[in-house]
Amino acid sequence: MEYTLNRQTISANEVIFDGCQEQPIDLDFSLPDYCPDIQRILKCQVYPCITSRNILGDHLEVEGSATVKVLYLDLGACCIRCCENTKPFSASITLKRTAENAVAFTKTRVEYINCRATSPRRLDIHGAFSVCAKVVDKTENQVVSGIEGEDIQQKVESVPASRVNAVSQQQFPVTEVLEIGEGKPPAQTIVRSGANANVQDFKVVSGKVILKGEVSLKLLYAPEAEDVMPEAMEYVIPYSQMLDCDGVEEESVCDVNVDVTNFNVQIKNDSSGENTLFEADVKLSANLVAYEDTEVSVVTDAYSTNYDLSLDYQSRIIPHLVEIVSDNSAQKNSFDLGEAGISKVVDLWNEMSNVSAEEDNGSLSFTGKINLCLLALNGEGKPFYFERVVDFAASHDWSNKPAGVLCDPRVNVNNLSYRITGASGIEIKAELKLTAAVFLRSSCKMISDISADETHPKQKDASAALTIYFADAGENLWDIARSYCTSVDAIKKENELAEDSVENRGMLLIPM
Repeated sequence: MEYTLNRQTISANEVIFDGCQEQPIDLDFSLPDYCPDIQRILKCQVYPCITSRNILGDHLEVEGSATVKVLYLDLGACCIRCCENTKPFSASITLKRTAENAVAFTKTRVEYINCRATSPRRLDIHGAFSVCAKVVDKTENQVVSGIEGEDIQQKVESVPASRVNAVSQQQFPVTEVLEIGEGKPPAQTIVRSGANANVQDFKVVSGKVILKGEVSLKLLYAPEAEDVMPEAMEYVIPYSQMLDCDGVEEESVCDVNVDVTNFNVQIKNDSSGENTLFEADVKLSANLVAYEDTEVSVVTDAYSTNYDLSLDYQSRIIPHLVEIVSDNSAQKNSFDLGEAGISKVVDLWNEMSNVSAEEDNGSLSFTGKINLCLLALNGEGKPFYFERVVDFAASHDWSNKPAGVLCDPRVNVNNLSYRITGASGIEIKAELKLTAAVFLRSSCKMISDISADETHPKQKDASAALTIYFADAGENLWDIARSYCTSVDAIKKENELAEDSVENRGMLLIPM
C-alpha cells in the first residue's frame, strides 16, 4: 500500500558555530621618541578590532588588528601620557558543516593583560583576547503535515512557529568632522577614545529596512600645552542607513542591532592652523533577522484500519518568537576611594559588559557584569586610576506569558555619569539598554515516514455492525478508535459526541 506524505517547509536559523578562539599577546617594545619616560603605569589595555570576516566553505576567516594602549605618568608624576602598539591578527574557525546561506556575528573579548615597565622606556606586555563568533545558517526543514490514504487515520497538531523571512548583515561607515568646544585648548594627542552605537528606529519598505540611530563618541585628548591635564569630550553623531533585505515584509517582526566594528579618530587643523578638529571614521555593522508568525501542522501519530503500519518518528524543535524585549535600566554603585580621596574626575568609561537572562517566577531576569574605569585626581591633585567589575540586575515582567522560554540577550552601556560624595567617595550611575529576542521552543515528536505491511491485514469482526464499549471519564477517543480499527469521526457521529475525549463514564457504540 502506497501512501502520499504531504510535507510543509519551515524556514529556520541553525547555529553552526557559537564559541571563541583565543589570540595571544606577547609584546616587548620601546617607547617612541616623542613619548616621555615612564614613572608609573596607570592602565594597560588591549583593544582588538575586526576588519574583515569571510565564510569560506566550512571555515570562518577573521582578520583584524589589536592595539595595546598604556596610560602612564611621566617622570614628574603630574601628567597623564599614552603610548600604543598595534599588531595584526587572523583567526580561522572551523564550522560544524559547510555553510550555504550563513551570516557570521563576531565580536572580541579581552581575557587578561599584564604589563610592566622593564625600564623607563621599555614595556613587557603579555595577555590574550578572544575572537568570538556566532554563525547562523538559514535552513529549510520539512515536516510531514498530512498523509493521504483511504485506510489511514492520523492525528494532526498545529504548533505555533516563527518562519525566518530574512537574515541580513551589512557594514557601513559614519564619518564626521567634530569641533573642540570653545574655551578648550587645541589637541596634541588622543589619549583614549571609545564609540558606541544604538538603534533608535527602523522602518520596513519594499524589501528594505531604513535604520536611524546614533553613535556616541567619547574622547580624552592631551592639549598642546605641557603639564596640562587631558580634556574629555563627548559627541553624538546621528546616522541613517538603508539595508537591502530580501524577503522582509512590512508585517515582519524584526530583531535589529548595530555594532561598532572599528573606528578611527584623527586630529585635524582648522582654517587658522590650530588642532581644534577631530575627524571621526566609524565602521558600523547592522544585523537583522526578520520573522513571520505562522502555524505548522505536524502528524504526531497514525494507524491504518486495514494493515499494520511501520512508523518512523523524528523529534524537532519548533521555535516561536514570543516577544522582542527592549528595556532601559539604571544601575548605581558607590565606592570609597581611600585616604588619598578624589577631587576631580578626568574620564569615566566601561570596557567590558556581558549579560544572561532566564525566566524566573513570572519575570525575565537579566544579570550581568560591567567594568567601570575611572581616571581621576586625588585630594592632592595627583592622577590615579581606579577600576571595578560590578554586577547588575534587572527584570522584565513575564506574567501571563508562556513559560519555558529561551532568549539570547544583549546589553549596551548607553551612558555613565558620576557624583563625588565627600572627600573620598564617588557614586557612578550606568544607564543600560537591555534587548532580547524571546523564543518558545516546542519539542515535537512527529512522523517522518510510513509504510504498510500488506502481508498482515488486520483481523476484523464482521459479524456485527456495532459493538459496545464501556468507557471511563476522560478516556481518549483516538485510543479507542485505534484498538477497534475504526475512526474517531465515526465514533463521534454514532454517539453524538463533540469532544475528542469521553466526558462521563458510560457506554459507547463503536462502528465496526
